Parts: sequence; C-alpha cells; structure tokens
Amino acid sequence: MQNRGPSNWKMRFAVQLIVLLYLPVAALAGPADRSISPTNIFAPVSTPAHSILGLSLFVLAVTAAIFVIVFSLLVYCVARFGKRADDDGREPPQVYGSTQVELAWTVIPILIVVVLFMATARVIASIQKAARPANAIQVIAIGHQFWWEYRYPGLKVVTANELHVPVSDPAHPTPTFITLLSADTDHSFWVPRLAGKTGPDSQPPQYDVD
Repeated sequence: MQNRGPSNWKMRFAVQLIVLLYLPVAALAGPADRSISPTNIFAPVSTPAHSILGLSLFVLAVTAAIFVIVFSLLVYCVARFGKRADDDGREPPQVYGSTQVELAWTVIPILIVVVLFMATARVIASIQKAARPANAIQVIAIGHQFWWEYRYPGLKVVTANELHVPVSDPAHPTPTFITLLSADTDHSFWVPRLAGKTGPDSQPPQYDVD
C-alpha cells in the first residue's frame, strides 16, 4: 500500500513548490546578450517601448505581490490547519459571514484593477497622442500578403520587409513616426523593441519611435 503519511505529503508539496518557483525564473531567462533579439521587450530602444516596459514592470510587481501574499496565506493555512496524527476527526466550528472580510476581498481587488487601468490608460494616451516635431521622419508601413512595404515620403525611398530608422541623439532627437496601412486584409505590426502590437485601422495609429 502507498505511504500517504505526513512525510510523503510534505515531499510532494516541496517538489511542487520548487517547480512553481522555477517556472517564472526560467521564463525570464534568456541569452547572455539580450540586445541581440529584436523581440526582447526588456531591451527597449524607443520612447514607446520604454513606456511599455515601465508599465510591464509595474504590473509585474503588483501581480508578484499578490502572488506572494496569497501563496503565503495558502502555505500558512495548509501548515497550521492541516490534518494531524492526533486529530479526532470532528468538524471544526463553522463561521458564516464576516462583513470585514467580505468588504476587504471586494474593495481591494477593485482598487487594484482601477490602479492598473489608470496606469495603462496613461501609457496608451501618451503613446498615441505624441506630438510630431518638424524634423520627424515619416514612414508609411503597408501590409501585404505576405510582406511589408515601407515608404519614406520625405526621402523618396521604398523598401520591402526592412524598416530602417535612424539612431536618435538625445541632445538632438530625430523621432520616426510610422503610419500603418493595409493593401488587402488586416495585418498585425509589432516590433517589441520599438512599440506595442497594433494593426492598420480606418484612422491608422502613428507611433513616435524616437
């Protein structure tokens, strides 16, 4: 017969805990030089990408705090109120209703959602309403099946599947604004190190990738 005693239960719990804590670390692990990958959101090279990274880290911190609190309470309850060898098998006293607890688990999640919503709305508004200076480079990205066409009206240059933007000097910034269009159907445009994922619209969004 399989041993289901306390020691066996604790061993299984320890293994599950190690696996659970290892997964986020493994997911964040990557190559030694993160700047090589163009899909790495943790190496931003534009104004919108820096804003998105800051928002992502803020959301990650909030959710990590929630995870630590909930998981700590779970571990405490399992360790404190788990079945013991001297347990007489009687049902513990049942408590029905608690105004304070019910208010806490209603108000706190609402406040968390409101804070995350406001932070996200602020970042989205700052990206979509960025002012275009006179020296900005205009790029028109046109989605085709199945390639991207990039037009530079001011430079009279057209490229296929290659987006070239200048490296902007912080002292004399030269931002690049990208207008998204489609030649046929809906396309998703996303360069993680430049900006968030989007697609052509009836009023195409424009992004400052300074």
